Amino acid sequence: MLIRDHHDPDQGGSTPPSPPVPPLPPAPPSPQRPIRVGLVDDHPIVLASVGAAVRSSHDLELVGTAGTFDAALRLAAHVDVLVCDIQLDGRAEGLAIIEAVHDPRADWAASDGPPAILLLSGFEQPSLIRAAVDRGAAGYLSKAADLPEILAAIRTVAAGGTAFSAAALRTSRTARRRPSDRELEVIRLVMAGSTNVEIATALDLSEKTVESHLRRLFDRYGLMSRTELAVIAIDEGWVDAAGRRDA
Repeated sequence: MLIRDHHDPDQGGSTPPSPPVPPLPPAPPSPQRPIRVGLVDDHPIVLASVGAAVRSSHDLELVGTAGTFDAALRLAAHVDVLVCDIQLDGRAEGLAIIEAVHDPRADWAASDGPPAILLLSGFEQPSLIRAAVDRGAAGYLSKAADLPEILAAIRTVAAGGTAFSAAALRTSRTARRRPSDRELEVIRLVMAGSTNVEIATALDLSEKTVESHLRRLFDRYGLMSRTELAVIAIDEGWVDAAGRRDA
């Protein structure tokens, strides 16, 4: 038997067309992927408190934690935001992590690009804040900040924003530029009482290179003596009073 879909003149009447099928309702939007967060700190209490706050937030996912420079770089390849202590093992490794993450030679092919880095610090030295801004940190918060403020900053930098207080930015604009890592090594040895020859030997440099480092430091900061260099290094938090690199 032939089934006719429309009016057939051989049939005695006409069959009205079927009503149109209503379109399917749009599919509900898929839930947004949580913001992937990594925590870098060498203090277990900080990792525990911030980590618990991240895990309790429905829009955040704690991917992992790290306490060293190398572990932080491995973690950085798998997160959207890296919340990083500026100081690890007595050194300003947070600044080094920013530089490594933003290195154009770094391979981020397996991820969505380098993460935003939110620095946490117990140090408020202006030159340290300036160094964080100059190196490309997405935010800088004091460790005294409360947990809701830290979580809000994570969401802000994940969305492409920045999380610096107005006071921190004002301070950073007039702050002294932080010495390079090599210059800090020279300063540390100066504070230990080393001569230029001893510094050159310790750092595998020529004596002329050491003299150039010191001349640039004196000119940059308007100094007249090694004693003034030691004082400013302590005041700015570049090294502690014993000559160790502090932050």
